[in-house]
Amino acid sequence: MPRFQRPTGTQDILPEDQPYWEYVTACAIRLARQAGFERIDVPIFEATDLFARGIGTATDVVEKEMYTFTDKGGDSLTLRPEFTAGVVRAYIENGMHVRPQPVKLYSVGPVFRYDRPQAGRFRQFHQFNLEILGEQDPLADLEVMVVIWDLYATLGFQDLSFQLNSTGCPRCRPGYVEVLRDYYWRHREEVCDDCRRRLERNPLRVLDCKAEVCQPIIEAAPPILDHLCDECAAHFARLREYLDLLGRPYTLNHRLVRGLD
Repeated sequence: MPRFQRPTGTQDILPEDQPYWEYVTACAIRLARQAGFERIDVPIFEATDLFARGIGTATDVVEKEMYTFTDKGGDSLTLRPEFTAGVVRAYIENGMHVRPQPVKLYSVGPVFRYDRPQAGRFRQFHQFNLEILGEQDPLADLEVMVVIWDLYATLGFQDLSFQLNSTGCPRCRPGYVEVLRDYYWRHREEVCDDCRRRLERNPLRVLDCKAEVCQPIIEAAPPILDHLCDECAAHFARLREYLDLLGRPYTLNHRLVRGLD
């Protein structure tokens, strides 16, 4: 066995694999540019507080998964676990808000999360990221979704379908969080320890739990779509109308919350 091996959760992209890698990357970049997106590259590491504020201090990403270190100047820095926080920081810092809006940006590169390595999941992995800033119309959501759809179709995937959910906005989300917390409180003895902990700090995350014991509770949980404010409900309805007009199939999935609250 060699003395030095690649770190757990990383991979080598060998010469014989590079043509596939380059093809996928080229397809993603071509489709983004065709849709009017411009490339932006942001630092691989940023101030830790940027991610804590942008992602949320109670999320699994910030609590468990960030690669954080203190540099020689005493500053706390973190290898980026995602692109959005850095792109928004660059948008503000570089005065991009004074440009004609919306600003459509794409990025490609490595991101880092201290996750449990398993099939298809790594601690260093690559993301193709799309952001539309300065636009609140659901057409912006649709534009991003169509680029991703076209990428999968270009790569030969068939029978594609979107899974949709809305997590609302800062006005309507807190009300739903209380409804969800009340529901789980009545079932607190039936769920796993992680869900009991998340219920206090990051309630939406309980809907993404994979523990078998929690599945019946999740399936019967009140859906957030029944608790959206009028503005969020209208936004989500228009997005579905756009997808219907394009003939892009989708299903509603109230469990689609991931680790971001």
